[in-house]
Amino acid sequence: MEQGIPVFRLYGEAGDATVPGFVHVERISSRAPLHDWQIRAHRHPHLSQAFLVTVGGGVHHIDEQEGRFEAPWLMWIPADTVHGFAFRPGTEGFVVSVADDFLDTAIRHDPEALALRTAADEAFSAAMGLPEEIDVDLEPVFDGLLREASGSYPGSVSATLGLIKLLLVGVVRTRTLRTINGTGAEARASLYRRYRKLIEARLREGWSIARYASELCVTTDRLHAACTEAAGKAPRQILHDRLLLEAKRNLIYTTMSVAQIADDLGFGDPAYFSRFFSSRAGMSPTAFRKEHDLAAARRTYCAASAGN
Repeated sequence: MEQGIPVFRLYGEAGDATVPGFVHVERISSRAPLHDWQIRAHRHPHLSQAFLVTVGGGVHHIDEQEGRFEAPWLMWIPADTVHGFAFRPGTEGFVVSVADDFLDTAIRHDPEALALRTAADEAFSAAMGLPEEIDVDLEPVFDGLLREASGSYPGSVSATLGLIKLLLVGVVRTRTLRTINGTGAEARASLYRRYRKLIEARLREGWSIARYASELCVTTDRLHAACTEAAGKAPRQILHDRLLLEAKRNLIYTTMSVAQIADDLGFGDPAYFSRFFSSRAGMSPTAFRKEHDLAAARRTYCAASAGN
């Protein structure tokens, strides 16, 4: 039987459909110790998460990227992004989980919605912007969400909406501080976002760029202009990058064969998929999987040795 990437609502809880308006806030110490501070790779459909690490640190895995973090550290994980953590024992901070519909409500009518939407759609991990750097003190924002998300007081929903928006402002400003900026005018950025959303919906159907453009009711030239302005990449490269990312996810986190992955991603010919993957990853799918299996084995061995 194939072993897929675990899908949860909250970590360790069955991946039922996300409750509309769902917002949950907890401290890292309330869940991580129950799993020996090791949060295995998983994803949350229709549920984004923000992490603020105030004490300690560890290693995160966000899709195929691995990185170390040390408090104070800020992370934003968009819905359906594969992620996992190895926290150092004693690490503390906050985890905010917010459903897509609640996040959209917080963003939709803001005069700077484009910047907030860009921040919400892209994974981010970096040292937290300090209050004197970004004019937002994020720790009280997370602490406020911990109190307000329970909904026990009149106006809690409004307060939670405002705090979620302020959290995203903190992400935007911290991202800008770290020189990672969103680009593009509103109209083209909107087309770019619709293209990315359509890719997610049709990723496994083998659509051509012309088919995507037609579905979006634009010419291929207009789609090309929107993508290059908003992301600095042509539509084909964006599509291929997303296919490559999903292929890597399946190679790392599932037991699907290369042929099964090729079929799942709409490649009619496993050999063509292997050439596609090799030309972009610099190695064959099989070699990529072996490399990550060896790296995982080394990490397990080192962790076991350190515990002895």
